[in-house]
Amino acid sequence: MSSHIKKIVLPFIVIAVSVAIAFVISNSKPEVKKRPHHKKVLTVETITLKPQNWMATIKTQGTVEARTTSTLTSRVSGEVVWVSDELRPGGFFEKGDQLLKIESIDYELAIKSAEAELAEARFVHQEETAQSAQALLNWKRLGRKEEPSELVLRKPQLAKARAVVDSAKAKLQRAKLDLKRTVIRAPYAGRVMEQYVDVGRFVSSGKELVKLFAIDRVEVRLPLSEKQREQLDLPRFYRGESLKTAKKNLPIMIKAQIGGVTHQWQANFSRVEGVMSRETRQQYIVAEIENPYQRTELDRPPLEVGQFVQAEFNGRQNSGLFIIPRSAVHGENEVMIVDEESRLQRRTVELLGEEGNSVVIRKGLRFGDRLCTSYVPFVANNTVVQIASEKRTGGPIPKSKGEEKTGGWKG
Repeated sequence: MSSHIKKIVLPFIVIAVSVAIAFVISNSKPEVKKRPHHKKVLTVETITLKPQNWMATIKTQGTVEARTTSTLTSRVSGEVVWVSDELRPGGFFEKGDQLLKIESIDYELAIKSAEAELAEARFVHQEETAQSAQALLNWKRLGRKEEPSELVLRKPQLAKARAVVDSAKAKLQRAKLDLKRTVIRAPYAGRVMEQYVDVGRFVSSGKELVKLFAIDRVEVRLPLSEKQREQLDLPRFYRGESLKTAKKNLPIMIKAQIGGVTHQWQANFSRVEGVMSRETRQQYIVAEIENPYQRTELDRPPLEVGQFVQAEFNGRQNSGLFIIPRSAVHGENEVMIVDEESRLQRRTVELLGEEGNSVVIRKGLRFGDRLCTSYVPFVANNTVVQIASEKRTGGPIPKSKGEEKTGGWKG
């Protein structure tokens, strides 16, 4: 019986001893001291903003086009018997220069024939004039008191003879004009664009002979976006107004790369085209360059028609803008501002233009704002930061007096 009790009690004794040993061991461990946790604060650099003056430099591009082009056509028929050496694509000519000649023998003979017809018509007219005077004299000799009729005085015959004279004069004038038209002359100083005929070619009236363009000036069509147009005080055109009355003094600098060298030409604003592009919503202004083929002391190459060029000109003077580093803009239009409690706050801004590595902001910033210029990706609003260094103003140092800036355009 006693051995049975031992079998029952012994396991409980072993468990109790094990629990006691575990308790003693756990209480005998050295106490681990907890270290205080210090949260790491993000360090950033900032600039304190103040508004500045800024003038946009509008940048666009276009292709040089002839301002005046003409396709000369023949007014008479005949064989081309002579062409000028300059009547080749690229050839130059002055106003009034002979470009080509059409055989003139037929037109010289037509003049002689017209002169003979005029002489005969004048003779008939003189005869009718004499007969009319004689008829009036005979009427008076007969002692008639009433006025003679027009038939008696042969007035219808006299009117017909006078009309024949006028017709002969017109025919002679037309023959002389046709003879003059056998010589094709340049209507202005220009250059040959395309040649359609040569010596030996028979041409009929209305046949195209040559395509020319004037060299006194050329044009460049320059596209402008809506934002670019906002920075320009372009003239408005209304019905009944002339383009001459709406001229604007807007100097435009034209640049072109020719032979690896950048050359410049001074252009002037000419007009605003009346139609806006349906596809791009751009509107075109036209710049004019005078004497593009004139040789200069610097031996600048001519500004050829078809040349691709860049254009730059100043826009409206703006004030109350903020110029900040481009790197401070996140995404398309967000910046980070450090508030009075040194917390980061995201803010949406409106960009107006660009200038080198800076951008121009017209909405979304205020005087005295501290703009974060450090790279802080994926940082939430209200994140506490520490300012490492701070500048007093944003953007590059102004180049002109009064912190006035000029810069490129963000179209």
